[in-house]
Amino acid sequence: MYVCSGSLFHEQWVLTAAHCLERSKNESDYLVKVGTQHFSENGTQCLVTHIVIHRGFDNLASQDIALLKLQTPVVWSRHLQPVCLPSANYKPPSGSLCWVIAWGKVGKQGTTALSSETQMPSLYNLHEVSVRILPNYMCNQKYRFLVKRSQQQFIGNDMLCGSLERGVKYCQSNSGSPLVCEVNKTWIQVGLVSWGFSCSRSRLPSIYTSTSHFNQWIKSQVNDVKFISRAGSAFLNPIVLTGYILLVSLGSLWLL
Repeated sequence: MYVCSGSLFHEQWVLTAAHCLERSKNESDYLVKVGTQHFSENGTQCLVTHIVIHRGFDNLASQDIALLKLQTPVVWSRHLQPVCLPSANYKPPSGSLCWVIAWGKVGKQGTTALSSETQMPSLYNLHEVSVRILPNYMCNQKYRFLVKRSQQQFIGNDMLCGSLERGVKYCQSNSGSPLVCEVNKTWIQVGLVSWGFSCSRSRLPSIYTSTSHFNQWIKSQVNDVKFISRAGSAFLNPIVLTGYILLVSLGSLWLL
């Protein structure tokens, strides 16, 4: 059964959302599948030996990040490469056009409709969804109805705010999926899908966990992680390059 998506940033570590693991903290309940762009393909199945959930996560929106350690390191190849993570001080500029990579199917009129079903049929493939980065203060204005009077803001520094481009339908079954931006001709995972209301008719922006905010936390868990580019130069077409670098590096989480 499909649970969530994630990304490989290290030969033995997967990055995903903390809320994906609420149903169970038992490592043996999960299996990571890597090296495939199509839902029906077998790919490589990896056992999980360790789950690390950020201690600040309390089933709400903040600190929504987790790590999974694989039992056996994956072997990098042309079809399986790690995603690049940003340095601690990097934040995508407002207005940047970035991409969410997630499981889905092509809907009517060429739009991408990502399913909200838990049980996904085998016809699903990985797709790119364009996201326009918004300043956090704008998100706080739009989400002020969720803020308690004692709170100054709802969207914290550990989050990124993004507005889905027109003509795209996007649902919440893709938690943990990477948000990538082109930085100095390299594709970097600046965030991961956390939460939002984009599946409905609401025009509220989606919220992503900022990976650069958790740079030091990731380093504390994975000693030999490197925050450098291993992706290579970007082509003119970001969708093509994103597919080449990232679609083959994602590991979808399955519940046994």
